[in-house]
Amino acid sequence: MYYSRVPGVHSGKEASDFQPPPYCRWYQDSILVNSTNLWSGNLTLGPGLSREGTNSPLAYSQITVQCISTLCPVPLCFHHNLSIEVSGQDVHLFLFWPRTRPIFEWQPVHLGWCARLKSSTWIYHFKSQGGSPADLLVPSDQYTELPPYTAYLNAELHQVCRSYYTYHLIVHYAHRGFYTASVSIEHGPRISLSMDFLVEPALLHVFSTNSKLLNQPHGTLSLSWSFLQLSQGIVAYKLLNRHSTRGWSHSYNYNPFALHSNLCAVHKPHHSNEKVMATIYFHAKEMLFGELTGKLDFSNKTLIFTASSATPTYLTLNPQKVKVGTYIISHTLGLYYSIQDVSTNTATDKNSSSHYIFYQQASFSYLIMAEYVQLQLFRFSMHIYLNRKGNLFKSLGEKEIEIHIFNSTLPEENLAYIVWFIPVQHPLLQCEWTFNLQLFDSKDKNLIENYTFAYINHVRNATKFIPDSVLPFNPALYTGFVAKVNCTGNGIVPTILKATFNTYASKVIESRLACQQKPCSIIKIHIQRPETSKLIIHYTPGTEFTLSADARINCPGPKQADVIWNIYKVPNMTSTPDWSKPFNPPGIGGRNVITLKIPSSSLDDGLYLFNFTMKLTSLDTWYRTKSSDSVFVEIGPDNLVAAIAGGSYRTVSFSDQWTLNGSVFSNGKAIQSSLGLSFIWYCTKQKTDYASMTLSKNGKCHPDQVDLKWLTSSDPVQIMKPQIFQGSNTYYFLLVVQYGSRTAHTEQAVYVEVNPTLILNVACIENCDKSVIPTERFCLSGRCLNCRTKKPAYYWSLHSVQSNEIDFDWSSKTTTGRSNPYLRINAFAFATMAEQTYILSLKVLTTEGQSAIYKYSFYVNSPPRLGKCVLNPKIGIAFLTKFFIQCRGFEDKNEPLTYKVIAAYNQTKISTVSSIESNTLGIIVYAGHDYKTSQYFLPSGLLSQNSALVIYIQVYDALGACSQITLQATVYDHPRSKSPDVIYHELRALIHGPSAFMTTLLVTKDYINIGYFVYMVASVLNNIETSPTSQSSKSDLRQILLNLIAEIPTNTAQEINQVILSICQVTHLTMEVNRESQLLAVKKLKEVSKALKRHRDKDLGSKETEILGNGILIGLSNVLKASLLHHRNVNINVVKETIFVMEILADLVLQDKGPGENETIMETDNWSIHLQKYETWEVFGNVSDRKFCKNCFYPKLKQGHHAELQVDAVVTTVFYVFDRNPFPWLFFSEDIGTIVTGFKMKGTKTNGDIISIIPDVAEVIMARKDEAIFDLTIGPDKMHSKTTGGFNFEIKRSTKYVFIQIVSKIRITFHVFVYLGDNLSHPPIATYTVSHHSPPTSTKMNASIPACVVEAPYILCIPQSLFWSPVYRNRQDKVNLSIVLQSNPFVREQTTKIVRIALFAAECLDLDGVQQQWKEEACKLGRETSWSKIHCICKAKEHSTRTASPRSPGIPEAGIRFLASKVFLFPNHTDMKRSLLANVLQYPITEFTVLTIFTVYTLLALWALKKDKVSRKAKIIDLPDNDPFDKIRYLVTIYTGSRPRAGTKASVFIELIGQNGVSNVHQLKHPKFPRIFRRGAIDTFLLSTTMDLGEIFSLHIWHDNCKFGPNWYLSRIKVQNLETKQSWLFLCRKWLALGTDDSQIERSFAVMSPNASISKIDYFLITVSNDLSRNHLWLSVFTYKGIHGSLNRFQRLSCCLAILMSSLMFNSLFFISAKDQFIYSVGLAYLMSIRIGIRSALISIPVQNSTGVGNLRPAGRIWPPEAFLTAPGGGCHSRHHRAKKCRRPEAKSRVTSKKVE
Repeated sequence: MYYSRVPGVHSGKEASDFQPPPYCRWYQDSILVNSTNLWSGNLTLGPGLSREGTNSPLAYSQITVQCISTLCPVPLCFHHNLSIEVSGQDVHLFLFWPRTRPIFEWQPVHLGWCARLKSSTWIYHFKSQGGSPADLLVPSDQYTELPPYTAYLNAELHQVCRSYYTYHLIVHYAHRGFYTASVSIEHGPRISLSMDFLVEPALLHVFSTNSKLLNQPHGTLSLSWSFLQLSQGIVAYKLLNRHSTRGWSHSYNYNPFALHSNLCAVHKPHHSNEKVMATIYFHAKEMLFGELTGKLDFSNKTLIFTASSATPTYLTLNPQKVKVGTYIISHTLGLYYSIQDVSTNTATDKNSSSHYIFYQQASFSYLIMAEYVQLQLFRFSMHIYLNRKGNLFKSLGEKEIEIHIFNSTLPEENLAYIVWFIPVQHPLLQCEWTFNLQLFDSKDKNLIENYTFAYINHVRNATKFIPDSVLPFNPALYTGFVAKVNCTGNGIVPTILKATFNTYASKVIESRLACQQKPCSIIKIHIQRPETSKLIIHYTPGTEFTLSADARINCPGPKQADVIWNIYKVPNMTSTPDWSKPFNPPGIGGRNVITLKIPSSSLDDGLYLFNFTMKLTSLDTWYRTKSSDSVFVEIGPDNLVAAIAGGSYRTVSFSDQWTLNGSVFSNGKAIQSSLGLSFIWYCTKQKTDYASMTLSKNGKCHPDQVDLKWLTSSDPVQIMKPQIFQGSNTYYFLLVVQYGSRTAHTEQAVYVEVNPTLILNVACIENCDKSVIPTERFCLSGRCLNCRTKKPAYYWSLHSVQSNEIDFDWSSKTTTGRSNPYLRINAFAFATMAEQTYILSLKVLTTEGQSAIYKYSFYVNSPPRLGKCVLNPKIGIAFLTKFFIQCRGFEDKNEPLTYKVIAAYNQTKISTVSSIESNTLGIIVYAGHDYKTSQYFLPSGLLSQNSALVIYIQVYDALGACSQITLQATVYDHPRSKSPDVIYHELRALIHGPSAFMTTLLVTKDYINIGYFVYMVASVLNNIETSPTSQSSKSDLRQILLNLIAEIPTNTAQEINQVILSICQVTHLTMEVNRESQLLAVKKLKEVSKALKRHRDKDLGSKETEILGNGILIGLSNVLKASLLHHRNVNINVVKETIFVMEILADLVLQDKGPGENETIMETDNWSIHLQKYETWEVFGNVSDRKFCKNCFYPKLKQGHHAELQVDAVVTTVFYVFDRNPFPWLFFSEDIGTIVTGFKMKGTKTNGDIISIIPDVAEVIMARKDEAIFDLTIGPDKMHSKTTGGFNFEIKRSTKYVFIQIVSKIRITFHVFVYLGDNLSHPPIATYTVSHHSPPTSTKMNASIPACVVEAPYILCIPQSLFWSPVYRNRQDKVNLSIVLQSNPFVREQTTKIVRIALFAAECLDLDGVQQQWKEEACKLGRETSWSKIHCICKAKEHSTRTASPRSPGIPEAGIRFLASKVFLFPNHTDMKRSLLANVLQYPITEFTVLTIFTVYTLLALWALKKDKVSRKAKIIDLPDNDPFDKIRYLVTIYTGSRPRAGTKASVFIELIGQNGVSNVHQLKHPKFPRIFRRGAIDTFLLSTTMDLGEIFSLHIWHDNCKFGPNWYLSRIKVQNLETKQSWLFLCRKWLALGTDDSQIERSFAVMSPNASISKIDYFLITVSNDLSRNHLWLSVFTYKGIHGSLNRFQRLSCCLAILMSSLMFNSLFFISAKDQFIYSVGLAYLMSIRIGIRSALISIPVQNSTGVGNLRPAGRIWPPEAFLTAPGGGCHSRHHRAKKCRRPEAKSRVTSKKVE
């Protein structure tokens, strides 16, 4: 700083010279920096501002000078303070106009800058090479006025430049390129500022291509282009060469801002004739309207333009006449052109001609040049420009990337998440995005982590990782990405996220991540106390005792723990000791131990507080924590102490039952209440009541309480029922205990709290977007977070947005039902409910009555509307016929649509997954947005189904909803004319060699088609007939195919699909898969399984995962069969890898399963996997009810053994079943007689960690491979009246147990005798009683026989101890056993059809992981062991850790535990029927029965012939008392009833009463017919009168009541006038008897009216009686009267014989066939006989019809006499037979008249 005195202040020089200089102090920013006492000079105050670059507006310093004169007082001095502001230069360079970039050619560019300081010596130097002006000097003083506010880019810049000097100028740029404009200061501060510009032409060159030199007659070109709206802001442009690629060069010229992009498009098939020449996309300012397409064709000098749907424009070029032609094509104004003729040019170049065609569409300008070198040779070029002045497009370089970034921390899990979102991208743009995330050390700024993400790594429902963040956007419209960071310490981690969109745009975001590692904590410190001393420990003086402490800590990493015991002497339990002054009694050793020993003489009488303290230090973070526990120890004589469990204060719930448990201690030991203790309980809500021991007004604990005493005050334990105390109140209980003369008391305060509100949470597991895809599964998980009940009740319901419940079929549309906290809705359950919003409501209800409801809202997106697809052709040959598919009519609002064509897997042996509704496993043929596919080959169809191939066409919308249709093609494998060797060499040429088509695919990295091509080759290879000479070649070819598959990455689900299906096809014929191929296949399947798991964690649905898992299952099955094909040469490594992949696959399928779902079974033809999830409480007993199953797994967990699992924690079980032993190289493999099983269990902790579980008890039932069983001959015993059978066999004495199972077809009890050797004369060594309802029991003399491991009905267990009986003197290694079975008699002859015997010995084998050997003693046989299955029970060791901890890095996870069983058979058995059974003779029962039948028939035939003769005589009785001169005759028919004893032997008299008179009395009797009026008889009499009686009104009938049995039941009487044929009916139905009915023997009956009807009961009885007597075949033999029938008695008897004999014949046939069934129980025998009788009777019905039943009724039109009866309610009238109401014809009576002698 230079300073001097101001001239002219003093008047004279003398005064100036003699005046002393002042004393000045210099301050910089109020800080004293220097002092002077001179009038002038210089000094350095300190560092100034930087001279390099500009400084901020706040960069300045304040210099202040304070001076004091030495001659005069301060007020009279002329020296004043001086302030100087020293500031640095600050310059800002900016752009006024244009506001947007890039800048076009010749566009004015308005630049400006502003500066804080100016100086007359300063000059601003402006430079911009290529611009106008390019170099300019602007003096600092030539500043301009401040421009308006709107001219500046932002308000901040305007605010700064308001107080600055402003300069501006205008620059023009004539050419495109990158330019730099700079401003610097000359003769001043060294400041230089610059700004870069991109200058582009108005027509921006985008793309150019040139053709080769073409010949005119053959040069044909065809181009097409299209615009595709990818999103609201991006439009894609595609240029195609539609014919071939021969005419165009392979070099293209792109603008740097229009680089070539594949648009994430699916690669077209190799046989397509189209070639994509350019694919470019741009940022659009507005949406496209209409279809923007175009086509250009050039052939034979004619150019044809076609734009969208406009009329084509034709332009013919004439190179012979036109030298230069310029053509401008406009769709609105037509064609403009100018030409230059050839004649105006020189002759040297008249053969050349140039034609320029300009065409514009949608801001794209096309320049097409046709240059003719000669008349027949030309070159064609095409240049595409973008009209930058248009309003449609702008460069993607100006695109601002929208990205939102968040982070969250989980200290409990030492994890942090970085989450970012970008808008949802069109499928064609997704592959252009990349993200690079870098994490740096907060101290050294070193890079510690580097992650790279692509769009396919996005995560569904990423918002769940930032639950507490408020999002400024709609998450449904954005795609989320998640990076998981493991926090290794506490601190701020700097992060840099760079998002890149191809080469067009990028954005870098710096942020900070707060990492919090869970600090070390001491979970619990506890000093052990005796059970009887909860509050205080009492010891008598001179007692030595020990105190021990337990500690539970949680501190990951290295740590240090320090412990110490401190002792404090206190006057009472409520006193607080001085913690800094512990009591140090003598004799106590080191206190830095867990267990403290107190010698007997260390402590005097008194109360002591023992405190145990632990200090825990983490050596990683140096975090320290401390915790302690204390206990009171009393040393002194005996005293009495009362205590209430729970301490002095406790909290209970209003809805809980709780107890007050009082106890008394003396010397620290509890006193039993039975020793004369007296308890008194008091209760009040006012603690002050105990001072006066009176109950205050507001102190009542219960309304029934009278005083302080509780209602039941004398019991030591008080049980308080729920809801008897008011909530939110404190109750004070006092317990007073009296023991003899001593008294003790204690208090406890109880606070009753109201139950808190239930917290119910519902989380989405699958299909979690707000728009639910109806074609995918929908899974939710609900959980009550604070329910006190172990298992509350859950209930799901579906509602509309108007809260109306919807009737939903929960049983068929869900796998979990509606009463499970987990809900899984099947795919297509909402297919008919699309395009609407619904609410899923979950209600939880506890046993206390509390409830809560959670509502989950979602919108159902509809799948694309179904259209139609056509396959052409429908029949072809693999690798010869090209097919294509065209679809129409598919529509959806969420476009674009994606079409996927899948050829179904074409092998019959396919695995199954039970949870897959419709399996669409197959190879992907095509996937893209075109509705019409190109031509492609199809794999061969299924030979067993006439080469039929199923094809699935799946159409997806942009949200993932799918519609599917199915087609069928017929594809033959190869022409029959070609030999297998020719086909093999053709296949090899396709995939191997530099000219092979597969080589081209590998170069282009077309992985989808590589997998498809391998699949097709393998499908044909599988159908080639294998010969011994060709097997090796085919194996080599399969190995080549597997090497090709290994090249395919697994980055996408489509690539994974191709890999899986191609492996399945290649490994289908296991005989041709060598060892190297097996290893290649299983390693690739392992890689695919891990990749599929990664994709499942992100965005792959469970249905597609299970379908692909099904394919992995097929591949593993093929590989496992191939590795086990040669028993002596097993590929052990492949087997182990296969088992490992099985575990990955099981975890993958189980990932989205929930408790309550049905068991998922993944099954192949040689093994299966059974998957299920449970909640922990379900496994605290047996997992499920024991239902019948062939192979079963029943785990069991004990409560308290798995503390890390909550009661509702999820437990998974995986059960493996191998039909063939997968470990034939291990010991005992030859002895294994069952299938091999394996199991594995896992559990989920509260924090989500997956841990392995060892069940306390694991029961496994395994089916046997060889069910060895033989038939035993049983029959009558030789010696006893018993049914007996027996056998003997040889056995080794080293066998522990021999099992003998009796398999009987009937339930019967056997007595089993066991003999050593073949001699049965010795007494048996053991005797058992074996029945079907209980295990076998031995007799009393065998009480020493040890208990058997298997106790089941009909299974006899013979222990090893019986093989060494002293009775049997032979001491060889083998011994013969004879087994004899006896029971009560139930067969008459020897048979082998009833009892079967199974002999076996078994032992369980255990294998813990594939690296071990089989063990014999780990598991025991169970009670369900039988001849068809083995039951093994495995128990965990008591000291083992049943719940494993989460895996640490480098430590392998607990593997599968395998189980099998050794089974020993005894094939050399001998049936002992010859020595035990008797021969039974046959009895001639059949012959005797037939002889008896024919004897009875003969006797009855003689009787029938006699009766037939009597029946042929006349049946009309002419009464003897008729007058021979009477002319009028009446026929009287009398029907005697069929009731018991209805007939009579008395004399019967009758009298007719008519209109004209009364007849004489006639006695109905004739000496030649004594047998009349019998029961059921019909007797007809001829009665004469002297005159016609006219209408007969009634009749009078009676009998004389004489002879034996005079009682008579008269049914009815019919009277007919033989002259007039008129009839009358009299319905009687009365007894004529004394002592019966009304005791009348004389009655009168009126005629029945024609309109009257008989009663229903009369009609029924009459009809039945008539039918039985006339029409029943068997009864009619005895009741037949022989008047009207066509068959007589003898004929009917013969028919009965024929029917009886046929029935006997059928019975004999059925009994012979049933004899083999041997049903010998009495009840079953009766049932069998009845069944056979019914069957024989039914079969004999045709015989009855053919023999006589059809002939029983009279022939012709003859009606019985009782035909006048009709149905109930009506009757035939006796008076008018020709009336309409009675149509039946009347039988003509045969009347016999006697001549009058």
